[in-house]
Amino acid sequence: MKRPFPGKCLIGLALIFVAGLPVRAQFDPGQYTDEAPFRTWNSFPYVGAAALGRGQTAFAWGTDATVSPANPALLVTLPKWTFTLGGSFQYATAMKFGPVNSGVLTTDLPVGGNLFSGDHAALSFHSGRFAVAAAVFNSEYYDRPATEAYEDYAQIRLYTIRFEQAGFLRTFHLAASLRLSSRLGIGLGLNVDSGRLKTEFLEDENAWGYKFTSTKSVTLRGFSVNGGAYLEIFPSIRAALTFRTPSALEAKTATVDRYEAPLLGTDISIRGESADSFERPLVVGAGLTVKHNERLRTAVDISWLRWSSYQAVWLGESQTRAFRDVVRVSAGGEYEAEFRLFGRKAASPFRFGFVYDPQPTTNPRSAYLSVAFGIGLEIGPFRLDLGALTGSAADSGNRLTALRVSLSCGYVF
Repeated sequence: MKRPFPGKCLIGLALIFVAGLPVRAQFDPGQYTDEAPFRTWNSFPYVGAAALGRGQTAFAWGTDATVSPANPALLVTLPKWTFTLGGSFQYATAMKFGPVNSGVLTTDLPVGGNLFSGDHAALSFHSGRFAVAAAVFNSEYYDRPATEAYEDYAQIRLYTIRFEQAGFLRTFHLAASLRLSSRLGIGLGLNVDSGRLKTEFLEDENAWGYKFTSTKSVTLRGFSVNGGAYLEIFPSIRAALTFRTPSALEAKTATVDRYEAPLLGTDISIRGESADSFERPLVVGAGLTVKHNERLRTAVDISWLRWSSYQAVWLGESQTRAFRDVVRVSAGGEYEAEFRLFGRKAASPFRFGFVYDPQPTTNPRSAYLSVAFGIGLEIGPFRLDLGALTGSAADSGNRLTALRVSLSCGYVF
């Protein structure tokens, strides 16, 4: 039975089969190098659904324990206990990744892929001048659009080519916060990263009786520190500074290249291992939030990411990335409406925002321009938040799109 491409990868896809298996040794991968996170390189800070809906602003404004990865100092501004669980749907398009538009496959238009995932579990406790938090969250994903092409003749499969990549980076986070005075607080967080990445390339020349597969399996480990401070300039205005230290993401890579020709009785496997690493950059951020009245609040965050220091050792070789430092700007706000539901007092925050998110690649230079929106429901201690961020960027002359929709529920007590 003829197996088509995934629907979202079919549109505009024109395949050109090139003789020989190897990918070109030198090519411009655009945004999506092998280790590039899904959607955007700038994955710090992790934010939950509420912060996502107001344009990812989290440096000076927190509503629950998910603020700790952005600025743990804000833990002392939260209620006594907060607990939250969250998940998301993400979609992104890419033009160059793996062998697509850099090897044996070419496309006329970017191809898209999506993923559903549980994103976080976070808990915080605040008593007096002290607060602590514990969280686990998926900070990065490495999925690519699953791409497959084939050629049939008289219902016989003659040729198949397929590329798949998936992976994630999970962060285990502990933090503490101290209120130094009625207006000033500081905080520090520890982050332990653990993840994996796997790619598989298959070329099955059934008409000639041979098959080639190449698999890379990677385990990831890392450690970093994040911290911050806030200052209540006025009762209605809060400023904050935050940072994440540079860190090395260590990678142990196992490769298997296999050539099979059953008609000739040939089955050859070549295995290899390498100790790789990815040097993640220093991040420094500043935030400001203003409470205009009891219902309306706005915020702006600015973060500087020192991507010019980024280095990658991949498959045992130092890779040229030549990244540039970038400044990301996020702004947003929230308007809270109050009403009664089932005889109980309830509130519904309406959120909005935008993000300017430049990517570190120098060729091409690109930046996502995104808009955000969200809504929440608060009934007693129960919280339900829905946030969405959607935008696009130019990459190698092509328009790439990105979408994240997050849902979280929690309790404040």
